[in-house]
Amino acid sequence: MRYSDETSESIAARGEEIYQLLKDELESHHKGKIFVVDIETRNYEIDDEDLVATDRLLAKNPDAVTYGLRIGFGPIYKFGFRAYGWKP
Repeated sequence: MRYSDETSESIAARGEEIYQLLKDELESHHKGKIFVVDIETRNYEIDDEDLVATDRLLAKNPDAVTYGLRIGFGPIYKFGFRAYGWKP
């Protein structure tokens, strides 16, 4: 997977936009499974396991910029980090 200059918010927004276009079909046939999409090509994979879906997608395009979610439930990961013990 290549490094993207896009922000995590931009990647998530593009991934969510693609998901919304496919939502009815995905939720009626694959609810609860993992959906991983390359936000640039719009190719996607569906599986019970996030790494399996991601690996299949990256096998097709190693430079994919990916976004994933659990169909019918939302994103599977949050972007960013939390610095424990840090105070501004």
